[in-house]
Amino acid sequence: MERFIIFINNQQKFAINISHVEKIIEYQNPNPIPESSEYLLGVIQYSGSVLPVIDLNKKLYDIVTSHGEDDKIIVIIWKDTYLGLAIDEIVGIKGYDDDKLEKSSLDTQISISNRYIIGFIKEDEDITIVLDTDRIFDNEQEKEILNTSEMSNDIIGDNE
Repeated sequence: MERFIIFINNQQKFAINISHVEKIIEYQNPNPIPESSEYLLGVIQYSGSVLPVIDLNKKLYDIVTSHGEDDKIIVIIWKDTYLGLAIDEIVGIKGYDDDKLEKSSLDTQISISNRYIIGFIKEDEDITIVLDTDRIFDNEQEKEILNTSEMSNDIIGDNE
C-alpha cells in the first residue's frame, strides 16, 4: 500500500507520494525574486535556509492565483534540496492499494505537458492525478530554481 498527500488545486485532486514530502506548512507570502519565472513566487525562510516557492496553479494550468490564509505550502524533497509547492487545499493523507492506481499511458504519447503525471487514483467516481515531483520542471526551469536556492542560501550564509 502506497501513501499519498492528497490536495486540491484548480478544483482538481492531486497526489504526491508521502516519501517525497518533508512537511506541510501554512502559506507565507514569499519574497519575490526579480526577473524570475511567473510560477516562481519567491522564497521564504525555512529551517535556517531559503525555500523557493512555486505556484502550482501557474505551473500546471498557467492560471494566476491569489493566495490566502487557507492555502498551504507542501515542502517536498526535490533534487537533494527542498522546494515549496503553494496549493489551494489539503485533503489529507491516504493509502491506496495497487488496484486503485492506474499507471499513466501518457508516456506512449509525445506530450511534454504530461511528463510529470505518474498515473491516476480511481476512487468511486473520483479521479486523482498522481504527480512525479522530479519531473514537473524541464531542464531550464530546474536550473533556475536550483540557482535561486543556492544563491539565496549563499547570501544567508554570508550574513550569519
